[in-house]
Amino acid sequence: MRNGIHAGLAAGGPLMPLELRTARVGDVARISQLHADLWRLSHTAVFDADFIEDPLEAALILHWQEQLRGRKRPGQVVVAVTGHQLEGFAQAALQAGIARIDHLEVREKMRGRGIGRSLLGLLAQRMKQDGAHAATLAVPAGLEGLPRFAKRFGGILGAVLQRERLGHAMPERQIAWADINRLIAACAG
Repeated sequence: MRNGIHAGLAAGGPLMPLELRTARVGDVARISQLHADLWRLSHTAVFDADFIEDPLEAALILHWQEQLRGRKRPGQVVVAVTGHQLEGFAQAALQAGIARIDHLEVREKMRGRGIGRSLLGLLAQRMKQDGAHAATLAVPAGLEGLPRFAKRFGGILGAVLQRERLGHAMPERQIAWADINRLIAACAG
């Protein structure tokens, strides 16, 4: 990656320029739509059928507007874009020197192409510049590959915790890095 541009995408698709950049207020609708689409697939056990449709997307629009308009808390939101298509995003807040990564989302058809790794690496680098010395990544508890992911990226997988998101209790686990440099190195490798 150089100047926010990732050379291309592998894994069976043609090479396409991938731009990694800071999210803008103008990205709210695309981030909210992708977030809602992904959560409709992966969080059906968490949200009731009535909420999973329009209320979910409306709640996410409000969430991302709050994150991107006049940010008052330290943190970063980065996106991955090919052309005009949003392929993924990552978000973290800085709390007591720890980069608390709450969202790492990649469009399902684009997974396995290094986009998540690139987003996570850029986000960790930026959070380090903002003063983070450690990092945590919140992930849905039921994901099958969590132990393998944590090991590959040098993190420690924590126990299942219930966390409120959009007014619903969600089972999550955290992957923790005592040294953010270890996460940055794993994303670069």
